Amino acid sequence: MEEKLIQRLESAVARLESLSLSGGAASAAASGDDVPLDPSILAYEDLIRQYLGRVLAAAEKIGGLVLDVTKVLQQAFAVQKDLLIQVKQTKLNFS
Repeated sequence: MEEKLIQRLESAVARLESLSLSGGAASAAASGDDVPLDPSILAYEDLIRQYLGRVLAAAEKIGGLVLDVTKVLQQAFAVQKDLLIQVKQTKLNFS
């Protein structure tokens, strides 16, 4: 039970951090079409939550350079998500 609670908390923290690191671009995209509800975007978010959340939690325990590099990796995933959303919006606009 405790492990599931920790995993959910890590997932929520990872999601909030990815939103804050992306500068709100994901929220701006959410105000348009239903792109963030696209299955591929949701799957990507789940991937980030599930795996990057674990890595981030471990990096926070280790600290130092490991944490710094993990935060850069987290930013890269957030940027990639924003790009995926933009591609989906572009496809919707041309349809």
